[in-house]
Order: sequence, then structure tokens, then C-alpha cells
Amino acid sequence: MSWIQKTLIVFGAFWLSLWVAPVIGWPLDKLTNRITYTDTIFNALALGIINSLDRTLAAILAGILVTVLVSGRRSELWAVIVAVLYLVNAPRLHWLIPATGWDRIWQGVGLVFPALACMVAAVITARLRGRKSDAGQVVQPSAAG
Repeated sequence: MSWIQKTLIVFGAFWLSLWVAPVIGWPLDKLTNRITYTDTIFNALALGIINSLDRTLAAILAGILVTVLVSGRRSELWAVIVAVLYLVNAPRLHWLIPATGWDRIWQGVGLVFPALACMVAAVITARLRGRKSDAGQVVQPSAAG
């Protein structure tokens, strides 16, 4: 498979995940509506994860899709491009008043979490595919023994 085909697969998976994210997000919005958070660091982390959950699930699907469709020994490395695209294509938030440190924490977590989840899913998928292909190989005894 040429690198042009792999690149098209990566960008196609990213584009598809952008269309899937709102579909995933609609039921999640119903589950997470009206939750209040206090001003602790753990709640800032939780808010960042919850606010980016639709993008995170779509990024996980894109990472798995890229790892499965791209052939090669290190197919999970192509998911790095998807993760970088998720970092670049992050939603922009505009504030009427200056954002606090707590606001910046949950924004940062919401930015990084989908990309991180994409890479973790790609690595796990590649390892599982590697084990499955290793289990199917039969070791032949050498004739020189």
C-alpha cells in the first residue's frame, strides 16, 4: 500500500469521525445535561472529559479504523496524524469575561483527551492485531538441526 493511499485513509477516517461526533454527542448531551461542577481540580478534569466525550469516542473510532485499514507493521503510527488533526481542529471557546485557571484546565483536558484516546485505541488495536496474527503462524522446525 502506498503512502498516498494511507494518507487518504487517514484523512477519510478523520473526516468520517467529524460527521459521527455529533451523532454520538446527541444522546450524550441528554445524559450530561444539568450537571454542576465545583471549583476543584478533579471536577475540572471531569468537566473537560465530559465536554469532549463525543469527540473522544469519534477519535477512538477513527484511530481503530486507521489501524485496521492501513496495512503494515507499524500501522498505529498513522493514527498520530488523526490525533494531531484532533488537536488542530479543536473547538474554540470565547469568553465574555476573562477565563479563570479552572476554565483553562477543563479546556486543556477537552483539547488533549480526544487525541490521547485516539492514540491509546490505535496502539491497543495494533497490539491485539499483532497477537492474533502471531497466533495464526505456524513455526516450522529447521532442517539444519
